[in-house]
Amino acid sequence: MTGPQGRVQAEATTYLEYPNHVRVETRLPDLVSIQVYDGEHAWVRDPQGVHEIPAPFLRDLQSSLKRDSITLLLDAEQGNVGARALQETRDDAGKLLQPLELSGGGLEPVVLYIDASTGLIAKQTYVAGGSGQPLIEEVFDDYRRVDGVQVAFTASVRRGGQPILERRLDGITINPPIAPALFTRPAP
Repeated sequence: MTGPQGRVQAEATTYLEYPNHVRVETRLPDLVSIQVYDGEHAWVRDPQGVHEIPAPFLRDLQSSLKRDSITLLLDAEQGNVGARALQETRDDAGKLLQPLELSGGGLEPVVLYIDASTGLIAKQTYVAGGSGQPLIEEVFDDYRRVDGVQVAFTASVRRGGQPILERRLDGITINPPIAPALFTRPAP
């Protein structure tokens, strides 16, 4: 991640149970935190204890889950969001991309850029937080087959053209049993 103090490396484990349960365990050099969203409430456990995530951050988390590629495509297939093909474009390397705009149902527009030669999502763009905010661009690469599913093992995120995050997967497990307790808020 790139922050005010420069680059910081973190290790994170994410548990994602569709449609709306997520747990992220993050280890930074001087901090360990756990963030959980159970579909209605979100909380964090950090060195200060266990506390609710404030409403604006909860809305950001919910929006982030709505922008998840699998969620987006399932919602489009089920008619929960509208899909509109945009004019084909090419990336900087000349690769042909088919943009697909998804919006509606409380989702601000997200554009998925589908690699015309592979059918894989090369990148997605969106504006988080309403108009006037900088464009967010997530670029996906290093697709690998996991249990028959193509998964991007690397991603880079730019905000207003500036790099803010590089993500590299070390591993992924699809459809493992997940203990419901992972999404339960512990007693204070």
